[in-house]
Amino acid sequence: MRTNSPPGTGPPPRPAGACASGPGGERARAGSASPRADAGGGASAASGEKMNYMPGTASLIQDIDKKHLVLLRDGRTLIGYLRSIDQFANLVLHQTVERIHVGKKYGDIPRGIFVVRGENVVLLGEIDLEKESDTPLQQVSIEEILEVQRVEQQTKQESDKLKMQALKERGLSIPRADTLDEY
Repeated sequence: MRTNSPPGTGPPPRPAGACASGPGGERARAGSASPRADAGGGASAASGEKMNYMPGTASLIQDIDKKHLVLLRDGRTLIGYLRSIDQFANLVLHQTVERIHVGKKYGDIPRGIFVVRGENVVLLGEIDLEKESDTPLQQVSIEEILEVQRVEQQTKQESDKLKMQALKERGLSIPRADTLDEY
């Protein structure tokens, strides 16, 4: 469909969906260097170049099938292979272990497949497999790390009890942790 326009007023208007032609009637090819608009309105290269930025959890797609460390809101540390994500940052980890650190020792408790709700994730990071074994920490058995953790928690509770008693003797009080908001 062509319309006649007065001379000197520019090219005739194109109907919607028509392809633009360059000088001499050449059509732009898909392999050309000119950018095209994608469905999201942004520009991406037509020749299959990698997109530089993906917003939100979509940026995690490139991390699928890689080993990750996940720090949870309750303080637990999980290590496993990221298998799936969704728009809420819910994660599915495969071959997951729960790593417990106490001082310079650590122990891994096998957990298998682990589904983590996105709101519980504090930190997510890829593990460099080449540097993974270069750690100054000593790996110990599950039983040993659980015993060391229990002793450490018991020592902390006794210390906290002594602090609370000393504050109480001075007329001060600190609200208990269970009466405070979680956030």
